Amino acid sequence: MQLTLDIPEKYLIYQSPAELIRLLKLNTAIDLYRYGRLSASAAVEFVGNIDRYEFLYECRKRGVEPQTYEDIEELQAEIELLAKELS
Repeated sequence: MQLTLDIPEKYLIYQSPAELIRLLKLNTAIDLYRYGRLSASAAVEFVGNIDRYEFLYECRKRGVEPQTYEDIEELQAEIELLAKELS
């Protein structure tokens, strides 16, 4: 899916469009992760060009702690998602 945003050029003075896009995607993924809408693996996929460790580092910089699992089923779903990513 592709979305289009109209952003005034004055906000691109200190960063390139590619840097702004990455920042918007990263911040969106962190917010979704913070509220349990995305797992860490899904957030990494959402951002692209970032690994799990860098994502968690960026979360910590913003005061977002790593999520814990509520139950074994949630943990199993995360493991299956990771296995799918590696294959």
